[in-house]
Amino acid sequence: MKKLFLSLLLVFITLISAVADDGPKAVIIFDASGSMWGQIQGKTKIEIAKKALENVVQDWNSKIKLGLTVYGHRKKGDCNDIESLIPVGKIDKNRMITIVNKIQPKGKTPIARSLKKVSNELKYTEDKATIILISDGKETCDSDPCAVAKELEQKGIDFVTHVIGFNVDKKTDKQLECIANATGGEYFSAKNATALNSAMKSIVKKVEKVEPKPKSTPTPKDTLELSCSEKDGGKWVTCGYAIYQDEEGKAGKHIATYRSYKNKIAKAQLSIGKYILKSTYNKFKKETPFEIKAGEVTKLHIVFGETSTVEITASETKNGKWINASHAIYEDDDGKAGRWRASPNSSKKKAGTSRLPVGKYILKSTYNEFKKETPFELKAGEVTKLHIIFTQFSIGAKCNDINTKVNYEIYAKSGRMVYEKRLVCSKSFQISLDEGDYSVEGKTQKGTKEEKFTVGGNNNKRVILDFTNIDNHKDLIDADNQNSSSTKEEEAMRKKEEIEKVAKKGNKLVKEIDNKSSEEIKKAGDLINVLGGLVQGLNQQVQGKQKKEKTKEDKEFEDMSKNLDMFTK
Repeated sequence: MKKLFLSLLLVFITLISAVADDGPKAVIIFDASGSMWGQIQGKTKIEIAKKALENVVQDWNSKIKLGLTVYGHRKKGDCNDIESLIPVGKIDKNRMITIVNKIQPKGKTPIARSLKKVSNELKYTEDKATIILISDGKETCDSDPCAVAKELEQKGIDFVTHVIGFNVDKKTDKQLECIANATGGEYFSAKNATALNSAMKSIVKKVEKVEPKPKSTPTPKDTLELSCSEKDGGKWVTCGYAIYQDEEGKAGKHIATYRSYKNKIAKAQLSIGKYILKSTYNKFKKETPFEIKAGEVTKLHIVFGETSTVEITASETKNGKWINASHAIYEDDDGKAGRWRASPNSSKKKAGTSRLPVGKYILKSTYNEFKKETPFELKAGEVTKLHIIFTQFSIGAKCNDINTKVNYEIYAKSGRMVYEKRLVCSKSFQISLDEGDYSVEGKTQKGTKEEKFTVGGNNNKRVILDFTNIDNHKDLIDADNQNSSSTKEEEAMRKKEEIEKVAKKGNKLVKEIDNKSSEEIKKAGDLINVLGGLVQGLNQQVQGKQKKEKTKEDKEFEDMSKNLDMFTK
């Protein structure tokens, strides 16, 4: 009985605390990543940050509730190393300073996940809260913390994030500043200890100026009912809502956030006045102005438009095992990829799925180095199933010289070139093509080769272009012609030399004719006759075939020939 009484007492105290939980609140997200061991003017950044935080805590207004969340302080390389060391509540200055001084940097910088964790802890209250983020570096776990901040703001969680970039580069400055801007906060770039202390003091003043939520005047229950569907008269679907005050036709101060379900409407209690409702469902967003009147319940049913589901799988062959592939869906803009809508990647075990408004889309799929583009249409009430086949086709060549460069061009049956590549002959390449008829044209300096092939079915999955039998041997032919010309010239010179030798012998015989017998004279005459015949034949050959002007050398040769002719006569 005693235990039961104590339990009921504890519950009662908790409820009383929750009711009394008003006034400004703040949570400090403290960076304890490994980079905080870096130094500025001889001191580590973690040492400077601890001292700045201690100064803030010492001067903290006890009326403002404060919490402390730290990341990167327990494990190396763990993106989920985020811990709420002190929940939001009345500040215990000595305890907070003691805890801060024990922090030892170790891990990564999960800014986006820290924002999500803190916002989830804050969303159970409608009181406005402030997040103070201190970071010495950019996000190292998730892609875009700024996008996360925008998403949280759109969900209607009422918080402002002031950010201090502690000794960061320009690129990181922009990323951190975007987080502050997305939530209506302010960004401070602090390059040293003095700037960090100054930034902290400025933020504290902003937190102190946050006015507690005013006590609302009692209003009748259920002044607003919300529901939604894809089409008029259709089944209800799950939707999210954010309500804002209407400030001259624009969304002003955020009032509250609600959600309706397939079998349950959302009910709200609002004061008399004008408001703007922002509704979300899948990729749809709608904005609806409305008014709460005295003694009436305003019922809003939001019709978004029909959606449908696409399921995507992929394989290397028809009916083959599924593979891991990346996919991106774009709106079809007159046959071209327009605005990106979703990225439902598929795996060996699971299809990639996405629910989108009905209409025409273009799917861009990637597997290893292969890429494919597939147009498709989503129709109301139907599940569109797409199976992407990355048929791998190999293309190569044979050449006399393996270093010969080959320029490949692949054409579809329609004549459209679908791929081109330049490689040395010793290397082949793979390409993924849709089923159908194609041709590949290969070009080298020696000539061109073309082959037709078909993708799909039981057809061969490899094409080899043979360049070994189209070599025109032009270099050898040119060399042969050049050798022939030089040979004729060499032959003419040889004959000329022989004639000169014979002429010398003839002259010698003439000089010695007085001392020789008649028989020797006869031999000399015969020799000279032969010499004259050779000279005459050579002259005819030179004049008939070359037909060019006489050179000095030719003239001397002809003069010598004439003398010999006279001698023989």
